[in-house]
Amino acid sequence: MNARYLVATHLTGPPARDRNPHPAIVVDLVWAHAITADGLDHVRVQAPATAGELELVVLLRAETAAAAARTAGGLLGRATRSPALSGWHTATLSVLPLATLDS
Repeated sequence: MNARYLVATHLTGPPARDRNPHPAIVVDLVWAHAITADGLDHVRVQAPATAGELELVVLLRAETAAAAARTAGGLLGRATRSPALSGWHTATLSVLPLATLDS
């Protein structure tokens, strides 16, 4: 893996949700569902004032932006299948290349 990518998305919760899970719990869930091949370096979650929405950013290593999007999508898919995020879904992923890494 020779580049770092920042992948951002919004998680949206079920309509009946009156509050968001704590961002630290969501960070822990993403890390718990990560595998070595994901190349995950960092996770940040922020809860805006609106219930039922979370802003999520992951920093990971991948060969291409498309690979970063696929990896992040798979990782977030695994995380949102956990009971704490039951009914939550990811929005479109935005991918930003950050830097090429030396081997």
